[in-house]
Amino acid sequence: MTEALRFWALIELIGLGAAPLAGVLLARLPGAGLGLCKALGLLLVTWLVWIGGATTLVPYGVLSAALWIALVCALGLLVWVRGWAGRRAVARGEPRGLLARRRWRRLAARVPADPDPLRERLFWGAEAVFFVAFAAMALLVAYSPDVWLTEKPMDMAFLNAANRAETFPPQDPWLAGADLNYYYGGQLAMALLVKLTAVAPDEGYNVALATLFALAAAAVFTVGGTIWAAARGPRGAVRAGLAAVVLVLVAGNLEGARLLIAQGGPLRDYDWFAAARVIDDAIDEFPWFSFLLGDLHAHVLALPFTLLALAFALQLALDGPRQAPRGRALLEGGAAALAVGFLYAVNSWSYPVMAGLLVLAAVPWLREARAVRWLLLVLAGSALLVLPFHLSFDPAARGIGVVEEGRGFAGWLRDELLLYGSFAGLVAFAYAGLLMATRRPGRNAAWIAVAAIFAGSLLAALDYAHVALLAVLLLAALYALVRAPPPQRLVWLPIAGGVACLLGPELLYVRDEFDDSPLYRMNTVFKLGYQSWLLLGLAAIGALAWRGEWLARRRLRWTLGPLAAFGLTAALVYPVAGTYARKDAFSRAPTLDGLGWLRDRAPGDPGAIAWLNEHADGGVVLESVGADYSAFGHARISTFTGLPTVLGWPGHELQWGHRIGTRRTDVEDMYASPTTAGAEGLLRRYAVRWVVVGPLERTDYGDAGVAKWDMLGRRVYDAGGTIVWELMPPGGRTATRADRRSGSTAPAA
Repeated sequence: MTEALRFWALIELIGLGAAPLAGVLLARLPGAGLGLCKALGLLLVTWLVWIGGATTLVPYGVLSAALWIALVCALGLLVWVRGWAGRRAVARGEPRGLLARRRWRRLAARVPADPDPLRERLFWGAEAVFFVAFAAMALLVAYSPDVWLTEKPMDMAFLNAANRAETFPPQDPWLAGADLNYYYGGQLAMALLVKLTAVAPDEGYNVALATLFALAAAAVFTVGGTIWAAARGPRGAVRAGLAAVVLVLVAGNLEGARLLIAQGGPLRDYDWFAAARVIDDAIDEFPWFSFLLGDLHAHVLALPFTLLALAFALQLALDGPRQAPRGRALLEGGAAALAVGFLYAVNSWSYPVMAGLLVLAAVPWLREARAVRWLLLVLAGSALLVLPFHLSFDPAARGIGVVEEGRGFAGWLRDELLLYGSFAGLVAFAYAGLLMATRRPGRNAAWIAVAAIFAGSLLAALDYAHVALLAVLLLAALYALVRAPPPQRLVWLPIAGGVACLLGPELLYVRDEFDDSPLYRMNTVFKLGYQSWLLLGLAAIGALAWRGEWLARRRLRWTLGPLAAFGLTAALVYPVAGTYARKDAFSRAPTLDGLGWLRDRAPGDPGAIAWLNEHADGGVVLESVGADYSAFGHARISTFTGLPTVLGWPGHELQWGHRIGTRRTDVEDMYASPTTAGAEGLLRRYAVRWVVVGPLERTDYGDAGVAKWDMLGRRVYDAGGTIVWELMPPGGRTATRADRRSGSTAPAA
């Protein structure tokens, strides 16, 4: 587990270095957002690495990444020293003399007049949460460490491709000669941790998953505690932050409880995967499922960065745009722009959601022209700061489509309660409070009920009654966001965002490669539903904080309270049952080795991967081509080395907007040809440098064409039934044969 300790030490260094920066940039939030320092520090380092490589001014490498980390830490140290000088100046009192008084006032301006008592609590609380979450998830991952199946190969390939790149975008590891056309910012953030800790990629993948969970946990703790403190002050903020971690990251949906009741049987046979397939022809993931699954996919990688962007939106909703002092206002606006804008490079679906929340947070303040100007500059900055990514990335979407068939109210309500029922009772506190705040709540409730029944009956025949309900809930949230006092906006802002993410897929969908098929809404429901889970979970903590004011009537408390308690209790079934089943009852010894599955099937392949990672400085690799999600290891060499292969997963390349042409048959021809003449033209076309022949290639293409590789290059690795050749240019082949006659081959692994 020394690999995990190296990761922990590095992320601690980055987080502590960025803590003073977080204290300045988020100073107007209760607690000053210090618990977000790790997310902020990693964001800054990743962006600096990326912008240096994207502009080709500072190529990516170990040295440049270390220097960028040193720069962030130096800036944090400078901010801390200046703040310390200000505190000393305030303690000494105002001096005599005009110049001395001016200098004292400048120093004193850096120190809050009323220090926030939450700073220390939330900071050390976030540190404790990060450590416990990191250790716990590292252990859980070690019980199912295999880096294969689902989307793990894709994420592993992106991580390794990013670490092989000096400039960005990286090469596509599954399509030689093409750039990676995907949002890879999150994989780059994890990749630089792997590079700097010198951990083997397969082990680094597993530790990165634990790191990501810990980063998200610390961020959720901080944001949840901040929302609570805005309503209740310091008391109870730490407990609220812990509750937010459980509710948002650990708890499951109610479908998990229903499955346990319906299936019965041994807990080991519990269908943990089915809990994320509630809506027909769609994906309904939630965070604990994602971490059990183990994909380092974009929507999971975005979690800590999304929470950081949300913190800037909450600060805006609470206190408006900062206008003075000018320097600090520019820093805060620039940081907000970067936090929102970089999401486009991490998970492009997160960007419009967080940009939209930033706009909503600014709405109550837009009566002033300065606030409008601030908002426009931040939104423009969010695009400019990641402009090279916008210029190189083609989202491969074909516009927006209209959902022409509604699900029906009954089916929709069932699905939504199974998915979000754990939040529904608490979020209902907010809407009940909004209703009770009117002058005649009883009469208004009656009219609302009559109108809802009428509208529902009218739209039921069209299967759009649920759309009307969601629209009403969204409008009510927007009304409350504008009219509520600033502390309550920290609840209504995530409610509005969460409801909008539920409403959107019922009306519109992004036309992607699944258009004109039953899965046409799959990605839209999936990606926006994930955002909704995050936002509504945090809003539920805020609604709990305001329950005393919003549910002044005891009857309402006795009605909504038990419903909320039932939902929360049922939501805790999945993390117990799902984890036990996913980890196969913890029957295997824990390990971070992500290549155990391959070692069992092809003992020589992991050694070949290790040799290439150590010695290959680039070049295209030739290996077997198979179906996407292959259980047999197709594209395993490119996946675990980052070296581009002629063709990896064909279906994914089509999704990313690439044409694969005849590459599949070309690979087959190169392997199957018994003579060098039959393969040389294709080898030159794809600039192949490395050829791999292992059990998989022999199964797919046979042994007839293996002998020719000794004529075209030299063996650099030969062990366990797997051989790797380095192809030589035509003029160097005579010398290569002489080398082989003298026994110049790589030692067996």
